[in-house]
Amino acid sequence: MGRPPRPEVDFLVVTQYFSPERGAAQVRLGAMCAQLRDAGHSVEVVTALPSYPTGRIFPGWRRRPVQVGVEDGIRVVRVWVYAAMGGGVARMANYLSFGVMSVLGLAHAGRARWTVVEYPTLFGALAPVLWAKARGGRVVLNVADLWVDVIAASGALGGRIPVAVLRRLEAWVLHRCDLVTVVTEGVRDAVLAKGVEPDHLCWLPNGVDTAMFHPVEDAGDIDAPGEEDKDDAIVLYAGTHGRAHGLEVVLDAAEHLADRPVRFLMVGGGSEKPALVDSARRRGLANIEFRNPVAPDEVALLLRTARIGLASVRDDPIYRSVRSAKVFPTMAAGVPVVYCGHDE
Repeated sequence: MGRPPRPEVDFLVVTQYFSPERGAAQVRLGAMCAQLRDAGHSVEVVTALPSYPTGRIFPGWRRRPVQVGVEDGIRVVRVWVYAAMGGGVARMANYLSFGVMSVLGLAHAGRARWTVVEYPTLFGALAPVLWAKARGGRVVLNVADLWVDVIAASGALGGRIPVAVLRRLEAWVLHRCDLVTVVTEGVRDAVLAKGVEPDHLCWLPNGVDTAMFHPVEDAGDIDAPGEEDKDDAIVLYAGTHGRAHGLEVVLDAAEHLADRPVRFLMVGGGSEKPALVDSARRRGLANIEFRNPVAPDEVALLLRTARIGLASVRDDPIYRSVRSAKVFPTMAAGVPVVYCGHDE
């Protein structure tokens, strides 16, 4: 006899990226799932084994095709992915592997009244949208990035035909959804230009947990970068070190301020981090420290020591629709923001 069907759930969230990974999407989706759970809804998640932003499956996770557990009171179905970071063929294989393996995850999940699909890539969105519509459910697609547009602008696929195929698939997915949500006004305008009806579109920008991030009078005994430099002004960048962020400018700033009582603290991971660490070493930048990713509550503690918070987006037309989520925790903590970018 086969496995009995799972009971119907109110919300099924499908996303390649989820806690315990660190990132804007992971924090936003985790908070959304927790709020739905606390409101009395049944919630399940289909996601990948955690590997972002290191590009390696996190220690302690078995590499089985499918594994199911309860995390923070929410049933989570995790599937194996080909872990990779950066760009090129390896990253495409990473995206494609989740798209394929998500079908196994969906088969282990309950039938859902609403399926919420995170769309960082078309590969990860196609299967769950097809699955949900085939089972008669309703679909919300959250468009966090203009992935196909970025692929087209970068020339990564090397020709017009592959890009045209992706655009047609993207249009098909967008028009099959009951609601499309977008995180920036630039993405909203782009999705409208792709033919999505305005009454099927909702602008739902990123935010911040103000219970976690808020001004404090006394920082207390926080782990600042070096007791011998405890009087230095700390400039904090906390987030992904990726190409889109253009963090070379932080190294330039550190070099210009090498003789000032200023220390740069870079917290996070990403495809560009090894190159940034190597560049800082070659340039002899003693006033910059790199740390591994930490949980949001630890970022909140670090912000209590910071004089300035940094956010940066590379100056490139393909990133003009970006709205850096890193500014929100810093602003909520009452810390001034230095922002480098030409974007929304």
